[in-house]
Amino acid sequence: MKRDFRQLLAMLTQAKESRLDLPFYVEKRDIEIPFIAKDGSVSRRSIRIYLPEIAPRPMPIVFIAHYEMTEADSLLSMYLKKGWAVSTPINYITEYNGTLIDDDLIFNNAALSVVKKQPDIDRTRIVVSGGSAGGYMAQMLSVLHLGICCTVSFSGIANIPFNMHYMIAANGYNLAAMAELTEEERQDLVRCMEAMPVPILGAGANQFVPIQEKLRRDPNGKVWKALSPSCRTDCLTNPITYTHFTSDVLVPIDQLTKRYTYSAPGHSLPEGIRLRLSEFPLEEELQRSLAEALPADELSEKLYPAPREAGENFAIPFDITKRFNIVVFDEGCVEGDAGHQKNLDIGTYDATAYMEAQLVRSSRDTNWLTAGKLALMAERYAGIGLLIPGQTGIDVTAFGSVAMDRAIVLEDLSAFSEDRPEEYEEAFRAARKARPDLADVLDEIKSHGRR
Repeated sequence: MKRDFRQLLAMLTQAKESRLDLPFYVEKRDIEIPFIAKDGSVSRRSIRIYLPEIAPRPMPIVFIAHYEMTEADSLLSMYLKKGWAVSTPINYITEYNGTLIDDDLIFNNAALSVVKKQPDIDRTRIVVSGGSAGGYMAQMLSVLHLGICCTVSFSGIANIPFNMHYMIAANGYNLAAMAELTEEERQDLVRCMEAMPVPILGAGANQFVPIQEKLRRDPNGKVWKALSPSCRTDCLTNPITYTHFTSDVLVPIDQLTKRYTYSAPGHSLPEGIRLRLSEFPLEEELQRSLAEALPADELSEKLYPAPREAGENFAIPFDITKRFNIVVFDEGCVEGDAGHQKNLDIGTYDATAYMEAQLVRSSRDTNWLTAGKLALMAERYAGIGLLIPGQTGIDVTAFGSVAMDRAIVLEDLSAFSEDRPEEYEEAFRAARKARPDLADVLDEIKSHGRR
């Protein structure tokens, strides 16, 4: 039976009107962050930090990546009741999806650095979390940053070129259906969604057009591997839990794990729709799922029955002995009118038990340092980073400047070296061996760390 899109849109509108209602005072701290955009201009965006009065200082914080967590979100109340602060972007607009791999990445990277320096935040107990494009951002922040306690990615994109190729192809069926509508019908959002074979994807596909255009112009550029978490596992230095549904039509599960990809899509989808990595023109490294790229002995990868009860919050299971957890909920094959899942009536993804287990340990215990991460940090220090290209001669007080990048790299490495001096030394030896071209930069960084 077709989904009632009028009811769905009404439900979403009603949810946005809700407000935070807690039995204790919550400070709302807005911070404007200057950062250097890809065009060289200094842009400004803001975050809001919610700080519950019930929590002792310094307190843990959940950093929400990319999307804004509104006061209607039950997770916000859940975290605050735990005595955790919450940081979220504010004044979010859909155009930020189109800058996910450049300006939005620069901003979120800067925002996390700002949060780390807040005096009432415990920088060793920072959780980074996000869903969908926000899940992608959470993963990329784990690539870029040292010192995150743990990360949770809900239905996150793991392979940028695959997901963009897929969206272009899948939305092609929607565009063909739209062409059959009258001009008057095309003005009615609900009528359009009812006509689309993949409607929820169709409603948001245009937001990612700037990225899709970049992919069309340069499909084989090395930047796509640099921007895909599945190709950056050598830079991961904190525990991560990834959750996904087998039925996800927005972010097909094949990019996370091929183990639980159904052999065929549902009958509601157009014949010939492609949902697998192997069905798209990707370079060899981009053909691997994230699960294939992660170290097998450090990975827990499990399938669970999907929750069914309306309004039911469901706890995310995890194995604390593994650095990486892939948790997949079995909702059957992909269907046309699904989103990240088929059943939109179930409650909240609850990863608080996982977060609590990691926060008790803090980043002093959860982190490690790899040669890959150290090389990435050295590139940023030298102003030659591919992900965050260091800018000179613009504004040294803005994030994205080489001066700011150098300060952040030195601060993060200094904190790690104090906690894990032997591992710190070993990472430098391994990085010099793997990247002799960065030897001088690594030596300079090391010299700053000497006391």
